[in-house]
Amino acid sequence: MRLPYRIAGLWVRVALLVVLLWGALVTVLSMTPRERTLADFHTALRTGQVTYVIYYGTPVDLRWSTGPLFWYHADRSANGAYTPRTLLRDLNAAVPRPEATLAHPRQGLFSGWPFLVPFHGATWLVGGAWIVALFIMIGTGRPRLGNRWAWFWLFTVGEVGAMLFLLLEPRSLWRGLEPQDPVPNPMGAGSGCVLALCLSLVIPVLVAVGLSQVVPTLLDLLSAAP
Repeated sequence: MRLPYRIAGLWVRVALLVVLLWGALVTVLSMTPRERTLADFHTALRTGQVTYVIYYGTPVDLRWSTGPLFWYHADRSANGAYTPRTLLRDLNAAVPRPEATLAHPRQGLFSGWPFLVPFHGATWLVGGAWIVALFIMIGTGRPRLGNRWAWFWLFTVGEVGAMLFLLLEPRSLWRGLEPQDPVPNPMGAGSGCVLALCLSLVIPVLVAVGLSQVVPTLLDLLSAAP
């Protein structure tokens, strides 16, 4: 009788992981946009290509999307007297009107990225997947790689804890339904907290330095492919 529930649980993990990975990809791409000019933004806006706008400051520092995987940036130093009021006026005149939001500075250790994915409706989808993964973690009898407190820190501070948990607990996803022995020395709360802090420092550097170059190049190659 338990086999159908285990199969269902496996597919739930896969579905949640796919949603979170998609949300993480969109978030990373929005943080590593390709440089364009304000004129490029207005051209895309007039032709109805702009779907999402993130802005802050005066003059406006502007990021916009023409689809969840394609993000662009116009630096505030080149935007002259373009203010948030002018931007919102232009957005209100656009058909269809793009969704717009103020940039959210990170406050505290929890970035909250699953609830800030810049795509229409993604707050409910990705944020909901993160919450479900958190409840699954809390309800897991004995996690294999670390106790609940270790995973709690990885979920909240470590940025990618929910995805790691869905991939690795209570058995690695690629093992399917096969049993997997626990590691000899699973993480405690202290080691989980330290690892989470390290991840919270390393991941932004990887995004800024590595992915900002690699991902746009891959997207350019895909868009140029016949």
